Amino acid sequence: MEIVTNDMIPDGKFKNKYEAIKSIRECLKMLTEIRNKTSFVKLSASANVFRGMELAEGYYFEQLFNENIELLPQKDKALLRTLLVNFNMIKLPEGKFIYRGKESKNCVWVHMHQGLVFSIPIEPDMEEKFLSGKFVLADGKEKDVMIPNLSKIEHLEVHQKRLGIRKYEFNPKHKVNVGWGTEMDLNDAEAQELLLRALPVDEKESHLVAKKNGRYYSFRCHYGNCYHGYWDNTMPEKNRRIADGIV
Repeated sequence: MEIVTNDMIPDGKFKNKYEAIKSIRECLKMLTEIRNKTSFVKLSASANVFRGMELAEGYYFEQLFNENIELLPQKDKALLRTLLVNFNMIKLPEGKFIYRGKESKNCVWVHMHQGLVFSIPIEPDMEEKFLSGKFVLADGKEKDVMIPNLSKIEHLEVHQKRLGIRKYEFNPKHKVNVGWGTEMDLNDAEAQELLLRALPVDEKESHLVAKKNGRYYSFRCHYGNCYHGYWDNTMPEKNRRIADGIV
């Protein structure tokens, strides 16, 4: 799963630098949450689209690093470098994506690789959950496509399946000393943490396995990206090897 920077040139700007900083911090919060819950490390792009970006009138992206720590803490400046500036390089395919009069090459890559695009919500067009536009192929043929967009924290729930964010939900049948199924002896927080690093047994990821404190656990998908789990004391050797990271 790759998250690629939106390379469309915005028409608008934030009202002032304070609104720009507030929005940037919210974006960092969103990306940090994704990083904590998935394998995401940093954004991908074909070039540094933030260099020279005018966020507000006379206020540019590079000026964020010179801000007072009361406006933009040092940890956020470090995140800007880690997540946005130091990006993974991608090779652009042929074709272009057109969205409300704006063109993007990075969105073509997103469409072809089932990724997502990250947009700073500098204007309303970039606040949409999906960017609905046209994919124009090299031969001139067009087709309508929808690009999953990440620009607000609430977009995480919309795109959680594509992001690979797994959610643990306790099933009463696995309650210790009360349930009728195999027990789950971890609390919800512990189970959620273990679920995020569990490994798939099948390609559909309907069955995940993990190991904690010498015990093996199975997680079963019951809806979307939602899983319930239990201590699997009868786990087959093949699955134990997966949980141990041997296979």
